[in-house]
Amino acid sequence: MARLDSGNPLGAPVAAASIDSVVANSTRIADSFVQRYYHLQDLAPLERAQALPSLYAPTARITWNGNPIAPPDLAAFAQQMPQSAHDVQAFDCHPISGSASGTQPPSLVVTVSGQVTHGPTPTPASAAVSNKNFDGLARVFSQSLILVPTPAAGAGVVDPAAAAVGEAGYVVASDCFRFC
Repeated sequence: MARLDSGNPLGAPVAAASIDSVVANSTRIADSFVQRYYHLQDLAPLERAQALPSLYAPTARITWNGNPIAPPDLAAFAQQMPQSAHDVQAFDCHPISGSASGTQPPSLVVTVSGQVTHGPTPTPASAAVSNKNFDGLARVFSQSLILVPTPAAGAGVVDPAAAAVGEAGYVVASDCFRFC
């Protein structure tokens, strides 16, 4: 059965298996990204500051809880953040058509939700927590990211083994993190 490819400007029929494989590969890439990204987020602050910027495009748009962060400032911001522990509870991924010719891997919209704890563990007693100090308390978060293929990813590379996140695969072009 053929479906119309909404990403194809000519509306040409595309085999369902082709669309299904793009969605499946995109989901595997997103799963790999989510695992790597939150592993890096939960490193010690200095290690996090050194590793995290490699996942971002030089022109990335980054917003953390309503505050814009310029890509050159990301390492300093990551180092200032306290130790964290992310518990990803769900993620979703949607491929966005690449080039009109179909030779470029799709960009990916990835949405993530879960809980994050910043600061010391174990969880502090309730009397020690103020309305401005959330250290040690799990907070619900939502994060929306747009991943774009790097030029090094090559034409038509959508296999997660060949298109890893970072250097020769996908990088973050837009990142919006928000506490819920």
